[in-house]
Amino acid sequence: TAVLIEEKLDVILAVMCINFDHTRYSKITTAYLLLGKLQSAMDQLHMHFTSAIHSRTYETLYRYASNTAVEQKVQYEELCRCVPPALYIECLTSLLTTLWGIMSSYQRMLAFHNTDTTSAEKLSQFEKNYVQQKLQLGLARIWQDAQNKVNLFLVSQDLSQFQFDDFIKVLDLVNRLIQVGIEFCGTPNIPCELLREPLRAQSVQYFRHYHMSRTEELYMFLNTELWELMPVKPTFTTIQLNEFRFMANRGAEKQNKLNDPDSGYFSDSTVSPFTFTQESSCLEESLFEGDSEEEDVDEELKQEYVEDGNVNENKLARRKRSQSGKVAFHNSSRDGPILTNTTLNVLRYLGKYMLMMDSLRPIAFDVLVAMSQLFEYYMYAVYVFFGSTNVESSNPRLAQLLLRIESTIILSEEPRADGINIPSPQVSDLINLHNAENLFGLKERLIATESLVFLACQFDLWKEYLDNQIPPERLNFLNQFYNQTLPLSRELREAVYSGVASNAMPYNPILLQMQAVKWEIKDLMSEPNSYVDFMLKEMDKMQQKLVRVSTYVPIPLEVYKMIWMLCIREMCTVFLEGFGSAKKCTHEGRAWMQLDFQQFIVQLDKFISIKPVPGKETVENFIKAYYLTEQDLEVWLREHYTAYSPKQLNSLINCTTGQFSKMITRNRLSGVVDELFKKT
Repeated sequence: TAVLIEEKLDVILAVMCINFDHTRYSKITTAYLLLGKLQSAMDQLHMHFTSAIHSRTYETLYRYASNTAVEQKVQYEELCRCVPPALYIECLTSLLTTLWGIMSSYQRMLAFHNTDTTSAEKLSQFEKNYVQQKLQLGLARIWQDAQNKVNLFLVSQDLSQFQFDDFIKVLDLVNRLIQVGIEFCGTPNIPCELLREPLRAQSVQYFRHYHMSRTEELYMFLNTELWELMPVKPTFTTIQLNEFRFMANRGAEKQNKLNDPDSGYFSDSTVSPFTFTQESSCLEESLFEGDSEEEDVDEELKQEYVEDGNVNENKLARRKRSQSGKVAFHNSSRDGPILTNTTLNVLRYLGKYMLMMDSLRPIAFDVLVAMSQLFEYYMYAVYVFFGSTNVESSNPRLAQLLLRIESTIILSEEPRADGINIPSPQVSDLINLHNAENLFGLKERLIATESLVFLACQFDLWKEYLDNQIPPERLNFLNQFYNQTLPLSRELREAVYSGVASNAMPYNPILLQMQAVKWEIKDLMSEPNSYVDFMLKEMDKMQQKLVRVSTYVPIPLEVYKMIWMLCIREMCTVFLEGFGSAKKCTHEGRAWMQLDFQQFIVQLDKFISIKPVPGKETVENFIKAYYLTEQDLEVWLREHYTAYSPKQLNSLINCTTGQFSKMITRNRLSGVVDELFKKT
């Protein structure tokens, strides 16, 4: 009879491993105490848990396996390979839920023995210690068994062809299991290599393939990009994109933990931690202008709206009417960020990369390198499409960065075995950069460059997050990216907008008019030369072109100032070249030069207020040098020669030495110029 009782108790004990019931377990514990079999029951209990893990996991996979596996009754490892890829995530979720159920029963059983005073009073101290020690040791054993089952399932299939969201779901599920294991064992120092190693191996392979595909997509996007403004709402932020929702949700999870420290994965035995769903997608339409602003449009515009059928054209029409001949400056709080369809896609890529980084720390640095490559390729494309060719002399640091990008990620005749090889981007044939009326593609240049700056600003916002994800020994790379690459991407503005400034004004016709002026006059002039009026009229034309461009895309004030600054610098160079072409010049002629230049400087305020005016001091110093004595002129040449060309300095010498009436003086000073430029 005692044997039959023990057998029935053993059956109930086995059931407790799968579906713990406090009342029933209390009764069978009391029964084992009465039989004096509690210690043997504890030994048998761990065998039941091991058996439950093996049998229940097999049953779970069996429900998802293909018919062939079902018919042949294969082993567990083979059964893992028989789960169809389409059911992989569903099967993994069920597998982890099964294991969590068994671990939850064990936790509740452990809690029972820690809190049950009735049974404890009947136990000797030895029995109490034995039960507690047995249950504590069993934690690691059960965790190890659970890891083994999941490990076999993880390595059973190649996940490289999974969709990104599905792959991230796998990572999230396994990472959640690791957190469950930490809570189950009561210590963060539990062995998890059986889970982390296959995750790392699968992730390295998956991410390499995924990054390659994204770079190919980016190449195609850039080649077809028309650099049109994407009409996002002024309130747009990256956190509104589905790909960045995880950052807000991770923060919410941490806050919930802080608000409810007693909550855990085993606090509610009816709710599996593996039944969580992916964050729901927000409606992407809510990112764009025109979704809910119809009430702001008057009746006349609504008619145009219907006829054109284009929200963006309607808004542009409103903007055109409101300009009154003035440049529309960009206001981020009113106009939203300047970005394109390609920019938005790059942001989505970066969001997914950061999610991968968050889900698997061991490959975080590899992901960071890939993120930098996406940004650098975008930057390189903007330069190749719109940048000037003299960047080597104007910005050597930028030129060096572009050369590094070209040598490390751009496809060459000899492909790199240890890196990516993206073909050099090609600007669309539909982009016209040679039309003077649209300021040589200023709209496209502006949208491309400012979208790059917007991307750089997003990285600034992510700095703290990336710092926390990257191993300390790898932070040098991150710091170099932030201290060099991102600042230089902003400096690319000058290289791009100089392509507008160098062509926006008819510099050669102005120079020809200046060279035709006779500076050898004897009377002081009260009116500037006609070329100054011509120059100012051309500046006014350029201003009107800027107004037209701003009706399509508001121009940031910083960009507006830069374009004018570059133009003014070009015009000051024309003044120097024109004044430096004079073969003969009197004091009155030099005063006329000053009058011309001062008229130009005074009229600048009609267009923009820039202090100091770029190139102004150089031109004024050149004019004033005419009045120097022979000795002072030589000193001036040695101190200022780097700002001028040999031709300009020799012209100055020819004009000034005329007043000295000494050929020997002219030859000596010309020799000084030759000597100075030989040194450089």
